[in-house]
Amino acid sequence: MSAGYRIERLRLPSRLEGPEAEEFLEFSRLTDAVQRQIWGHEDRCSPPEYRLRVWRDSPYDETALFFARAGGRMAGRAWCRVSLKEDLDRAMVRAEVLDDFSGRGLGRALLDAALEEARRRGRTVADAFTEHPVPASGPAGSGGSPAEDGAVVPSTGTGALRAAERPVRFARAAGFSLNQVVRFSALDLAAHDGGWPALAAAASAKASTEYELMTWEGVPPEHRAGMAELFARMSVDAPQGESWTDAAVWDAERVAALEAMLAEAGTVPLYAVARHRATGEFAAYTALWVRRGKEDVADQDDTLVRAGHRGRSLGMWIKLANLAQYRARYPQAAKVVTFNAEENAHMLAINEAIGFRPAGHDGEWYRSLR
Repeated sequence: MSAGYRIERLRLPSRLEGPEAEEFLEFSRLTDAVQRQIWGHEDRCSPPEYRLRVWRDSPYDETALFFARAGGRMAGRAWCRVSLKEDLDRAMVRAEVLDDFSGRGLGRALLDAALEEARRRGRTVADAFTEHPVPASGPAGSGGSPAEDGAVVPSTGTGALRAAERPVRFARAAGFSLNQVVRFSALDLAAHDGGWPALAAAASAKASTEYELMTWEGVPPEHRAGMAELFARMSVDAPQGESWTDAAVWDAERVAALEAMLAEAGTVPLYAVARHRATGEFAAYTALWVRRGKEDVADQDDTLVRAGHRGRSLGMWIKLANLAQYRARYPQAAKVVTFNAEENAHMLAINEAIGFRPAGHDGEWYRSLR
């Protein structure tokens, strides 16, 4: 107990019903409140059933969750997630506090709890992220020009965050350095589909002779090994700035475990895949995640075109195919949200052509724990 608050560790319940779930559901409501506080909407929120499953320990990762209680209510939260198969020197940490309780030291106390957990796990590097909506004053938002006055430029040299923003000041005061700026974009499906047929036709004309287009709800068992190769490549091919991570260890068993986890979490993964006709190799994939109870907003997850298959419009082809699959399966589909590194100009150009528009930025940070 300190300064009128106490830090506690959240214990996950076995199910969402009954008295044992009350603390978890309060924590979930706190998480939603923080997101509304930052963004003014819940597009980046997940249903409680998804959180309960994803936050539960698995053979691949473990998560420790903390909260600060002040004035009889949860006022802030933190977490520490560690991978058990790769990146064994790293931990992802996060701390956030409701505005009504800011300025009391809760944020730093929560972050310290997460960092101490990382050290206890033997991790020597902490990764973190901050969130920055596009302000009403201008579309450039937090990812403005590096030449901006008071800008904090990441190690990539692309994009910037405003030094005066509270999350930036908090991260820097805690010893973190900015590695990368990631653009958060949103696609209004009703407003931006008029040009899709022409884009799809052009991409198909360039790609369909050499490649077969496949769309799935979930990964078919016979294709898990092939998709494992793509998932492993995605872990190192995506832009990471100077904070390099290990290649993720994927095999058919891990793909099956992911499918089972998503099913338990009430989440449907939709895939579009391009397969090279001559070799049978999977050349590209993209994924959308659709959560039960929130089917109107899909998360655009990974998109990858393997080296050796680039320059054939595969990225545009598979993205449009998966958007069409989403709309066909879910009549209520209204919006898709996604994240891309600011230095990933090619993928950003594809998204912009489809109709994605900047909605904000995330800052990707890191610090040593030695």
